[in-house]
Amino acid sequence: MRPIRWNSRYRSGDAETDRRNRAFVDCLNSLIDAAGRREHCRELEDVISRLSAEAEQVLQTHPADSDLSTVWGHRLRAMLPLSPHGSPACHQCGLCDLAQQKIAEHLAAPAQCLFRQG
Repeated sequence: MRPIRWNSRYRSGDAETDRRNRAFVDCLNSLIDAAGRREHCRELEDVISRLSAEAEQVLQTHPADSDLSTVWGHRLRAMLPLSPHGSPACHQCGLCDLAQQKIAEHLAAPAQCLFRQG
């Protein structure tokens, strides 16, 4: 899966929204990177793919109306943990747990990276 490349046409005109959206894209890219280095379930791959495609589409078509970090933080919190989590289908990759922890931190303090470890 390829990371999202930030493009100047994604700018909304509002510096704070642009900062949050760029931070969200960076965080999403760090999840893509982490998923590329760990064996994980198909469901997580589908979530990451859908999230990337939809985020890029929103940025391309409606950058001025987008606050990705808020919208996707809430969406991801509702999606996780994935149904295979803890089941025999789970690869024990730790990405669901990491994402869930970072989402909670992000919703408490937006613009923190959702998926950076530490």
